Amino acid sequence: MHTTLRSATRLLLGLTVVAAAACGGEDGGSIGPNPNPDPGPASEIPASYALTQVRTLGNLGGGGSGLPVTFTDGSGDQLVFLSGTLILGSDGSFDMKVQVTFKGNPSELTDYGTYSESGGALSFQSQKSSPRLSTGTISGNKITANSQFGGIPFEIDAER
Repeated sequence: MHTTLRSATRLLLGLTVVAAAACGGEDGGSIGPNPNPDPGPASEIPASYALTQVRTLGNLGGGGSGLPVTFTDGSGDQLVFLSGTLILGSDGSFDMKVQVTFKGNPSELTDYGTYSESGGALSFQSQKSSPRLSTGTISGNKITANSQFGGIPFEIDAER
């Protein structure tokens, strides 16, 4: 069932991107560009967010701004964060997918569960042990959240 949900979520995300590109900033109810585009209230949390930054809170070398970003452990093994998405559903569910390489081998890390929001503070109840989202904040279109990948703490940024 979770695989079907992931496939449906990916299809919905792809259709959303195509629909947004096709709209080109026009209001669907009028002809021509909307002279007063409304980006919507900042509190519209349910949405798809693209991973934009990963920072280590552990003892790893490397880092940098943006993606991809590479971290190196004490053994010289590299973990590269390539891209990712965090989808917050209107039903209180979340689904995170992060594309990485570890020691040169590609992998997709996933986390899912439920979330709640109060005054801009996010709390995640993860169904997985790693990666595992825990807490975060939302401000406008940006989420900053704490996660663990393989027991190493990270802070991630994602924007819609």
